[in-house]
Amino acid sequence: MGLHLLKDINSSPNIYRNMLKLKYLVVFFLTTYTALGQEKSQYSLRDCIEFALQNHTKIKGVQLDEQIQLEKNKEIVGIARPQVSATGQFQYLFVIPKQRIDAGAFDFSSSLSFFKVDTPAFIAYQNQPKEKYSEAQFGLQLNLSAGVQASQILFESGVFVALKARKSLEELSVLNIKRTEEEVKISVAKAYYNCVIAEKRIKLLDENIQLLSSLEEMTLKSFKEGFAERIDADRLTVQKNNLITERDKINNLVQLSYGLLKFQMGMPFNQAIRLTDDLNADEVRSNIELDRVVDYSNRIEMSILQKVKVLNGFDYERYKKGYLPTVAAAVSGSFGTQTIAFKELFTLPYFPTGAFVLNASMPLYDGGTRKAKMNQARLNMLKNENDMLALQQAVDLESSNARTQLRNSIMSLDSQEKNIELAQKVYNIAQKKYKEGVGANIEILQAETALKEAKTNYFNSLYEAIIAKLDFQKSLGIFK
Repeated sequence: MGLHLLKDINSSPNIYRNMLKLKYLVVFFLTTYTALGQEKSQYSLRDCIEFALQNHTKIKGVQLDEQIQLEKNKEIVGIARPQVSATGQFQYLFVIPKQRIDAGAFDFSSSLSFFKVDTPAFIAYQNQPKEKYSEAQFGLQLNLSAGVQASQILFESGVFVALKARKSLEELSVLNIKRTEEEVKISVAKAYYNCVIAEKRIKLLDENIQLLSSLEEMTLKSFKEGFAERIDADRLTVQKNNLITERDKINNLVQLSYGLLKFQMGMPFNQAIRLTDDLNADEVRSNIELDRVVDYSNRIEMSILQKVKVLNGFDYERYKKGYLPTVAAAVSGSFGTQTIAFKELFTLPYFPTGAFVLNASMPLYDGGTRKAKMNQARLNMLKNENDMLALQQAVDLESSNARTQLRNSIMSLDSQEKNIELAQKVYNIAQKKYKEGVGANIEILQAETALKEAKTNYFNSLYEAIIAKLDFQKSLGIFK
């Protein structure tokens, strides 16, 4: 059978090669899919920020605002371009309108005065009372017309000012996007480091639980051998159970921390994520620049206020030039016909009509409306200047508080590092004494508790320090 199979394969080399290709393709796609799945679940801080910039609803919202503004700018440009429209109308007058006219308008008796008419009928007509008005019908029942009209604004101050303001409006939209991106970056960074610290606390508790479990096992063994008391083992068990309960609580907080991170990223809550970046004291101390002077131009809020002031200036210019005339030109042409029978609409000739219109209008008196609007725009510019001054004061206060908070956090971090070293030495001595039989397990418990508390305080100080650093960088406008 094997010889027959080999013969079949040799006789069908294309089938064999295709099977090998299919096998390699399946392996390749499975490997690629697995690799992509792993890459999507592992995120550094930079990856999380990039994900948020692409998926956060706030970012998408301001990007849509930018697109809306671009379309509004196109609308303004469209107003300044020629406007062309076509019209068509069919009208059936089932009641032809009448018009009242002067009855003497069609009295031609005076024109016949040089003729001598003395018939009794004519004399009776001349002597009968005359009507003051008469009624007449003009037009036919069926009317059909079609035409084209083109118009162009030659001069209108409001449109020209709006065209000048287009670029500033686009720049304001871009600044709003940058401000939102900065807020999202800060929020993602804080949520990311919160998860990192929570994971460190879980790891610390796991280490302590494992340590107490081993001590509990050693103490139970010593108790069975008569070298320890039962209370010593029970004391360790109580301590271990307390740590397990604390770990369960912290684990729930970890899940909440990851939920907050996903929310800040715009990531679905059911998507898996694993953090790859770590946090340590060196990360906090790097690039601190505590002596850096505040530069207000680095704050995106200041750029936004400056741009709003420019736009208010355009408003003032628009109202100031409101007294100038508006000039527009229009050209129109049409064809129309009037008949009694419907079929004649398509057989009788159409009558052309054409016109060129030049229209100009200028406001003479508006009751003070334009002046009031000018004053509003001028006051808005003054308000912008006041807002910029208030922002400078707020930035000074914010950066001063953030600088102080960062200094205190670093001092606390240094102190907690020393406490960990000291607590670790105490724990090592207590463990050595216990192993040598000259120390009690109560000393180990106290040393372990002190070491855990020192590390917990260190993690808290580490988180406070990195948050203070982020706030300080944000206050200076230098967070990237």
